[in-house]
Amino acid sequence: MKPSSQTEYADIAARFTKDTAGHRMTVLQDDGVYRHLLFHGPQHSFYWFELITTPGQLVFSGDGDSYVFRRTTDMFEFFRSGIYRDGSLNINPGYWSEKLASSRDAATSYSEELFKAEVAKTFADVEDDYPGIAAAWAEHVESEFNTEYEGEALRALSEFRFGEAYLAKCSACDWGFEADAYTVAAAEARSHCRKSGDKHTAPVRDLTFTFSDMGEMRLQDFDWWFLWACQAIVWGVARYDRVRSYGLQNLAARKQVAA
Repeated sequence: MKPSSQTEYADIAARFTKDTAGHRMTVLQDDGVYRHLLFHGPQHSFYWFELITTPGQLVFSGDGDSYVFRRTTDMFEFFRSGIYRDGSLNINPGYWSEKLASSRDAATSYSEELFKAEVAKTFADVEDDYPGIAAAWAEHVESEFNTEYEGEALRALSEFRFGEAYLAKCSACDWGFEADAYTVAAAEARSHCRKSGDKHTAPVRDLTFTFSDMGEMRLQDFDWWFLWACQAIVWGVARYDRVRSYGLQNLAARKQVAA
Protein backbone atom coordinates (compact mmCIF):
# COMPACT_ATOMS: atom_id res chain seq x y z
CA MET A 1 0.00 0.00 0.00
CA LYS A 2 1.18 3.49 -0.81
CA PRO A 3 2.06 5.18 2.50
CA SER A 4 0.28 8.21 3.86
CA SER A 5 2.06 11.54 3.69
CA GLN A 6 4.85 12.52 6.06
CA THR A 7 2.66 15.48 7.03
CA GLU A 8 0.05 13.07 8.35
CA TYR A 9 2.74 11.17 10.27
CA ALA A 10 3.83 14.45 11.87
CA ASP A 11 0.22 15.19 12.83
CA ILE A 12 -0.08 11.77 14.46
CA ALA A 13 3.20 12.29 16.31
CA ALA A 14 1.93 15.62 17.62
CA ARG A 15 -1.35 14.04 18.71
CA PHE A 16 0.47 11.15 20.36
CA THR A 17 2.64 13.58 22.34
CA LYS A 18 -0.48 15.35 23.56
CA ASP A 19 -2.40 12.14 24.31
CA THR A 20 0.45 10.63 26.34
CA ALA A 21 1.67 13.69 28.20
CA GLY A 22 2.48 12.48 31.71
CA HIS A 23 2.44 8.78 30.82
CA ARG A 24 4.59 6.53 32.94
CA MET A 25 6.11 3.16 32.17
CA THR A 26 5.44 0.18 34.42
CA VAL A 27 7.73 -2.80 33.91
CA LEU A 28 5.66 -5.91 34.52
CA GLN A 29 8.22 -8.33 33.06
CA ASP A 30 11.72 -7.90 31.68
CA ASP A 31 13.45 -11.19 31.02
CA GLY A 32 15.41 -11.18 27.77
CA VAL A 33 12.93 -11.02 24.90
CA TYR A 34 10.11 -11.73 27.34
CA ARG A 35 8.83 -8.26 28.16
CA HIS A 36 5.61 -6.71 29.36
CA LEU A 37 5.58 -2.93 29.57
CA LEU A 38 2.56 -0.84 30.49
CA PHE A 39 2.30 2.88 29.66
CA HIS A 40 -0.43 4.93 31.28
CA GLY A 41 -1.27 8.26 32.83
CA PRO A 42 -1.06 8.57 36.61
CA GLN A 43 -4.44 10.28 36.93
CA HIS A 44 -6.50 8.57 34.22
CA SER A 45 -6.62 5.54 31.93
CA PHE A 46 -7.07 7.37 28.63
CA TYR A 47 -4.74 6.28 25.82
CA TRP A 48 -3.01 3.62 27.89
CA PHE A 49 -1.09 0.99 25.96
CA GLU A 50 1.17 -1.96 26.57
CA LEU A 51 3.94 -3.69 24.68
CA ILE A 52 4.40 -7.43 25.10
CA THR A 53 7.21 -9.36 23.43
CA THR A 54 7.95 -13.05 23.23
CA PRO A 55 10.45 -14.72 20.86
CA GLY A 56 9.45 -13.68 17.36
CA GLN A 57 6.54 -11.39 18.08
CA LEU A 58 5.38 -8.10 19.59
CA VAL A 59 1.84 -7.43 20.74
CA PHE A 60 0.54 -3.88 20.96
CA SER A 61 -2.70 -3.41 22.85
CA GLY A 62 -4.33 -0.40 24.39
CA ASP A 63 -7.24 1.99 24.24
CA GLY A 64 -8.26 0.71 20.78
CA ASP A 65 -7.52 -2.16 18.39
CA SER A 66 -4.64 -4.52 19.14
CA TYR A 67 -1.93 -5.55 16.68
CA VAL A 68 0.48 -8.49 16.54
CA PHE A 69 3.76 -8.08 14.63
CA ARG A 70 6.13 -10.89 13.69
CA ARG A 71 9.50 -10.56 11.98
CA THR A 72 12.59 -11.30 14.10
CA THR A 73 13.37 -13.01 17.38
CA ASP A 74 13.60 -9.69 19.24
CA MET A 75 10.93 -7.37 17.89
CA PHE A 76 12.30 -4.43 19.90
CA GLU A 77 15.38 -4.71 17.72
CA PHE A 78 13.16 -4.59 14.65
CA PHE A 79 11.36 -1.40 15.75
CA ARG A 80 14.59 0.31 16.77
CA SER A 81 14.93 1.10 13.07
CA GLY A 82 12.49 3.93 13.80
CA ILE A 83 14.70 5.50 16.45
CA TYR A 84 17.38 7.81 15.07
CA ARG A 85 20.70 8.50 16.78
CA ASP A 86 19.59 12.01 17.70
CA GLY A 87 16.61 10.54 19.55
CA SER A 88 14.00 11.52 16.97
CA LEU A 89 11.40 8.95 16.00
CA ASN A 90 10.24 7.91 12.55
CA ILE A 91 7.48 5.41 11.80
CA ASN A 92 7.28 3.21 8.71
CA PRO A 93 3.67 1.95 8.68
CA GLY A 94 3.83 0.71 5.09
CA TYR A 95 6.64 -1.73 5.83
CA TRP A 96 5.54 -2.50 9.36
CA SER A 97 1.98 -3.35 8.32
CA GLU A 98 3.45 -6.12 6.15
CA LYS A 99 4.71 -7.73 9.37
CA LEU A 100 1.25 -7.91 10.94
CA ALA A 101 0.28 -11.41 12.01
CA SER A 102 -3.09 -10.12 13.17
CA SER A 103 -5.66 -8.89 10.62
CA ARG A 104 -4.12 -6.37 8.23
CA ASP A 105 -7.58 -4.99 7.59
CA ALA A 106 -7.52 -3.49 11.07
CA ALA A 107 -4.61 -1.27 10.04
CA THR A 108 -6.61 0.56 7.38
CA SER A 109 -9.95 2.28 7.00
CA TYR A 110 -11.92 4.12 4.34
CA SER A 111 -10.62 7.60 3.55
CA GLU A 112 -12.96 10.19 2.07
CA GLU A 113 -9.93 12.29 1.10
CA LEU A 114 -8.55 9.40 -0.95
CA PHE A 115 -11.97 8.83 -2.49
CA LYS A 116 -12.19 12.44 -3.66
CA ALA A 117 -8.62 12.34 -4.96
CA GLU A 118 -9.28 9.15 -6.96
CA VAL A 119 -12.44 10.63 -8.49
CA ALA A 120 -10.66 13.88 -9.36
CA LYS A 121 -7.82 11.95 -11.02
CA THR A 122 -10.30 9.95 -13.09
CA PHE A 123 -12.10 13.08 -14.26
CA ALA A 124 -8.81 14.76 -15.18
CA ASP A 125 -8.07 11.81 -17.46
CA VAL A 126 -11.46 11.85 -19.24
CA GLU A 127 -12.49 15.52 -19.17
CA ASP A 128 -11.56 16.06 -22.85
CA ASP A 129 -13.86 13.22 -23.92
CA TYR A 130 -16.62 14.05 -21.44
CA PRO A 131 -16.73 17.83 -20.97
CA GLY A 132 -18.80 18.86 -17.95
CA ILE A 133 -18.42 15.53 -16.17
CA ALA A 134 -17.03 17.04 -12.95
CA ALA A 135 -20.01 19.39 -12.57
CA ALA A 136 -22.41 16.51 -13.26
CA TRP A 137 -20.67 14.41 -10.60
CA ALA A 138 -20.94 17.20 -8.02
CA GLU A 139 -24.67 17.47 -8.67
CA HIS A 140 -25.03 13.69 -8.52
CA VAL A 141 -23.29 13.42 -5.15
CA GLU A 142 -25.08 16.39 -3.60
CA SER A 143 -28.44 14.94 -4.58
CA GLU A 144 -28.42 12.06 -2.08
CA PHE A 145 -24.99 10.69 -1.15
CA ASN A 146 -22.85 11.22 1.95
CA THR A 147 -19.38 10.15 0.89
CA GLU A 148 -18.07 10.32 4.45
CA TYR A 149 -19.19 6.69 4.54
CA GLU A 150 -17.64 4.04 2.32
CA GLY A 151 -20.93 2.36 1.46
CA GLU A 152 -22.43 5.64 0.28
CA ALA A 153 -19.29 6.48 -1.69
CA LEU A 154 -19.37 3.14 -3.49
CA ARG A 155 -23.07 3.53 -4.23
CA ALA A 156 -22.45 7.00 -5.67
CA LEU A 157 -19.80 5.52 -7.97
CA SER A 158 -21.93 2.59 -9.11
CA GLU A 159 -24.99 4.74 -9.91
CA PHE A 160 -23.19 7.50 -11.81
CA ARG A 161 -23.61 7.65 -15.60
CA PHE A 162 -22.62 10.53 -17.86
CA GLY A 163 -22.71 11.25 -21.57
CA GLU A 164 -25.28 8.60 -22.49
CA ALA A 165 -24.22 7.41 -25.95
CA TYR A 166 -24.19 4.19 -27.98
CA LEU A 167 -22.17 3.54 -31.11
CA ALA A 168 -23.06 0.94 -33.73
CA LYS A 169 -20.01 0.24 -35.89
CA CYS A 170 -19.86 -2.13 -38.85
CA SER A 171 -16.98 -4.59 -38.80
CA ALA A 172 -16.90 -4.94 -42.61
CA CYS A 173 -17.15 -1.31 -43.77
CA ASP A 174 -16.90 2.28 -42.56
CA TRP A 175 -20.54 2.55 -41.57
CA GLY A 176 -21.24 3.81 -38.06
CA PHE A 177 -24.13 5.32 -36.19
CA GLU A 178 -24.23 6.98 -32.74
CA ALA A 179 -27.37 7.55 -30.66
CA ASP A 180 -28.25 8.43 -27.07
CA ALA A 181 -30.40 5.30 -26.70
CA TYR A 182 -29.32 1.69 -27.14
CA THR A 183 -32.54 0.67 -28.88
CA VAL A 184 -32.13 3.35 -31.53
CA ALA A 185 -28.52 2.39 -32.27
CA ALA A 186 -29.40 -1.32 -32.36
CA ALA A 187 -32.30 -0.74 -34.77
CA GLU A 188 -30.05 1.20 -37.16
CA ALA A 189 -27.45 -1.56 -36.93
CA ARG A 190 -29.98 -4.25 -37.88
CA SER A 191 -31.20 -2.14 -40.82
CA HIS A 192 -27.64 -1.65 -42.07
CA CYS A 193 -26.87 -5.36 -41.89
CA ARG A 194 -30.05 -6.33 -43.78
CA LYS A 195 -29.18 -3.92 -46.57
CA SER A 196 -25.46 -4.75 -46.73
CA GLY A 197 -25.49 -8.56 -46.55
CA ASP A 198 -24.45 -11.35 -44.21
CA LYS A 199 -20.79 -10.33 -44.04
CA HIS A 200 -21.74 -7.09 -42.33
CA THR A 201 -22.19 -7.05 -38.56
CA ALA A 202 -22.55 -3.93 -36.45
CA PRO A 203 -22.27 -4.53 -32.70
CA VAL A 204 -23.39 -1.69 -30.43
CA ARG A 205 -20.84 -0.28 -27.99
CA ASP A 206 -21.83 1.67 -24.89
CA LEU A 207 -19.87 4.95 -24.81
CA THR A 208 -21.50 6.15 -21.59
CA PHE A 209 -19.02 7.00 -18.86
CA THR A 210 -19.28 4.81 -15.77
CA PHE A 211 -16.82 3.95 -13.00
CA SER A 212 -16.16 0.52 -14.46
CA ASP A 213 -12.80 0.13 -12.69
CA MET A 214 -14.01 0.74 -9.13
CA GLY A 215 -11.99 -2.22 -7.89
CA GLU A 216 -8.76 -0.47 -8.86
CA MET A 217 -9.53 2.70 -6.94
CA ARG A 218 -7.56 3.15 -3.73
CA LEU A 219 -10.04 4.09 -1.02
CA GLN A 220 -8.29 2.63 2.03
CA ASP A 221 -5.60 4.44 3.98
CA PHE A 222 -3.86 3.70 7.26
CA ASP A 223 -6.23 4.13 10.16
CA TRP A 224 -5.22 6.89 12.57
CA TRP A 225 -5.12 4.41 15.46
CA PHE A 226 -2.68 2.14 13.60
CA LEU A 227 -0.42 5.14 12.96
CA TRP A 228 -0.82 6.07 16.64
CA ALA A 229 0.15 2.51 17.61
CA CYS A 230 3.25 2.64 15.40
CA GLN A 231 4.23 5.89 17.10
CA ALA A 232 3.56 4.32 20.50
CA ILE A 233 5.77 1.32 19.76
CA VAL A 234 8.89 3.26 18.80
CA TRP A 235 8.27 5.75 21.61
CA GLY A 236 7.86 2.89 24.10
CA VAL A 237 10.98 1.10 22.89
CA ALA A 238 12.95 4.35 23.10
CA ARG A 239 11.78 4.91 26.70
CA TYR A 240 12.63 1.35 27.62
CA ASP A 241 16.11 1.72 26.15
CA ARG A 242 16.60 5.01 27.97
CA VAL A 243 15.71 3.43 31.31
CA ARG A 244 18.14 0.57 30.67
CA SER A 245 20.85 3.05 29.75
CA TYR A 246 20.45 4.47 33.25
CA GLY A 247 21.32 1.06 34.65
CA LEU A 248 17.79 0.42 35.90
CA GLN A 249 17.18 -2.77 33.93
CA ASN A 250 16.69 -4.77 37.12
CA LEU A 251 13.66 -2.77 38.20
CA ALA A 252 11.38 -4.69 40.51
CA ALA A 253 8.12 -5.83 38.98
CA ARG A 254 5.40 -3.18 38.79
CA LYS A 255 7.64 -0.26 39.76
CA GLN A 256 6.83 2.84 37.77
CA VAL A 257 9.43 4.81 35.89
CA ALA A 258 8.74 8.26 34.46
CA ALA A 259 8.68 7.94 30.67
